[in-house]
Amino acid sequence: MLPHVDPNLFIDVPSVIGNVDFVNLGSYDFQTPERDPKVADHSAPIYEMFERDPTHNIDYQVQHWLNNSAPSNKIHIGVPAYGLSWTMSSKSGITGYPPIEKTFGRGAGGRQLRKPGLMSWPEICEKLQADKELTGEAAPLRKVGDPRQRYGSYAYRSADDDDQNGLWVSYEEPSTAAIKASYVFAKSLGGVALFDLSLDDFRGQCAGEKYPILRSIKFKL
Repeated sequence: MLPHVDPNLFIDVPSVIGNVDFVNLGSYDFQTPERDPKVADHSAPIYEMFERDPTHNIDYQVQHWLNNSAPSNKIHIGVPAYGLSWTMSSKSGITGYPPIEKTFGRGAGGRQLRKPGLMSWPEICEKLQADKELTGEAAPLRKVGDPRQRYGSYAYRSADDDDQNGLWVSYEEPSTAAIKASYVFAKSLGGVALFDLSLDDFRGQCAGEKYPILRSIKFKL
């Protein structure tokens, strides 16, 4: 099932589920800089967030299929190996706490993909580990984790007074992917569909381990 599709409107689960071996849920990209250029937010939360669309989370998508007689072992949740980025403005504030308003759409691309709005895990990791003495667009991002294990990680760099160098990224990392794999195990679901291997750290440049997101998923299933 494609991301950001309301299953209540477009999918007849009982008719579909008997004719397929499994279903990969596109349970990510609920908020994107293309669709939502002026508001940055968590793009792939596990559970419903306060005052957000109640359908924009993994748990809602999974429960919809289960409530419509889909066997749990036929359901795979999609987990991204990337982050979505927005350009923060000087009016977006300095706390980084989402939702972030008054953004300028897609953030600057990284060195690997060079695609505005999309950053692979190694590109994000590079930004998190950057020298703290660097300034401007080379300055490191400040990471904010998810101790409640509900919404995912994000990182940001507040914009300058002249609206330069602001960046906010909602992303997947090995620890959050492991949390989602644990959710799959607890729900007796069929598995995880990783989107995609080319965006994981296949060179091991971040922490010396190749495919860390894939590995973190495997170890929890």
